[in-house]
Amino acid sequence: MKPKLFTVPHIFKLIFFIGLAVVVHLAYLTSFTVVFGLDYENTIDHNYDAYTTLIPIIIIATILLADILQMPRFFRKKNIDVVSQSLTFSFILTTITLSAKDLLEKRNFPRSVIVIGFIVLVIYVFIWEMICAMISHKLYENGDLVLIGASERTINAVKNKINPSLPSLDLKLSEPILYSDRTAVRAAIRRKSEIFICPDVPEDVKSEIILMCAKNKTVAYIVPQFYEISLYKSRLIHLNDLMVFILDRMELSFEQRIVKRLFDIVFSIFALILTSPIMLVSAIIIKCTSKGPIFFKQERLTLDNKPYNIYKFRTMVVDAEAKTGAVISGKNDPRVTPFGRFLRRSKIDELPQFINVLIGEMSVVGPRSERPEFVSNFEKEIPGYSQRFAVKAGITGLAQITGNYDTTPQDKLRYDLLYIKNYSLLQDLKIIFSTVRAIFTPHLYNKTFKDNQEVYVANNDVKNEQ
Repeated sequence: MKPKLFTVPHIFKLIFFIGLAVVVHLAYLTSFTVVFGLDYENTIDHNYDAYTTLIPIIIIATILLADILQMPRFFRKKNIDVVSQSLTFSFILTTITLSAKDLLEKRNFPRSVIVIGFIVLVIYVFIWEMICAMISHKLYENGDLVLIGASERTINAVKNKINPSLPSLDLKLSEPILYSDRTAVRAAIRRKSEIFICPDVPEDVKSEIILMCAKNKTVAYIVPQFYEISLYKSRLIHLNDLMVFILDRMELSFEQRIVKRLFDIVFSIFALILTSPIMLVSAIIIKCTSKGPIFFKQERLTLDNKPYNIYKFRTMVVDAEAKTGAVISGKNDPRVTPFGRFLRRSKIDELPQFINVLIGEMSVVGPRSERPEFVSNFEKEIPGYSQRFAVKAGITGLAQITGNYDTTPQDKLRYDLLYIKNYSLLQDLKIIFSTVRAIFTPHLYNKTFKDNQEVYVANNDVKNEQ
């Protein structure tokens, strides 16, 4: 059957581009009004003429940039993605506008208008994207998501983990399928259900399912393993007629380390000055409400598995692990003090770590630091775990803004490796921005403290038997 020249998605995409060009123009008009007021005739004719000369360049840059950033692609897009795209788009477009102004010598186009225009752009573009996202949700029906796994246990674990995110993505779960039931798998793919491949599906079967999805134009979701993350954004070269991916070292370059360290110094000094009143009040309350020291000090591992002492505000009772052992905290943890719960919820307990950053033991953004006793076990059980120590431990990180306190080490590792592979100063700024948002996220834990304690006891029993 011959495909239609124009479909609803095509028309919607065209409307988005036109609307975005209008929004950009309105943003600059608003900026002119803020700088010069409403007296267009007597005040800004000369300045505005300089802007109108640049309009064709700005419109072309708007459309090309929006397409490169895939802004009109609202399929399964989350609100945080809209925020990130709005910031990135506005920053790059503002840089292009400034460059075009200087290259064409349009000095009458004031820089103040462009700078204020950046702030207005972020707001206007975000609003336009959110409007289009809501329209997109109305245009398309909820999708059926089919989980394919090797066992019911894994399928149920994945189901419990992804369920909270499905409503925001307009997805609903259908009956899961074991990968061994090839007939059911093929039927699900042919009826255009979206396919989620659980991490326990064998690699050869996974490849077969992905091939079938590609053939039938069916959407597939995959939990990446270490080698798949290593391929992310890899360089492609050709050796004669052989296509080859170059897997670079999983570490930062010399230039990246310099930039990251300079950023850490400036940001940590600023953060310590800005939050000093909050830390002072918190210290007083901790001392008045529970026995013990104000600060909590513990040995952790950072770059190249180097040990150091991390500093945090104490949120638990003294000698919290005397009876329980080294158990990961969870919901309803009896060891956490009443004020400690507030400190954890607000992330204020993390503020003293900026001292660790300033002296060079940590970074503002990076993989979460872990205790040596946990690391030794994780390195034995989880392939590629040692690669997360290619950078310094961070106060916040990609794993922290996407997960909870008790997100599994395997899931955290995937985000840590992706962060290292995809490091940039812009990514660090995005993570810091998202950390502020995460403070107001209602979920801290996936499981209760009792659940985590049972796992700890079971693991110790296994070790004792060995």
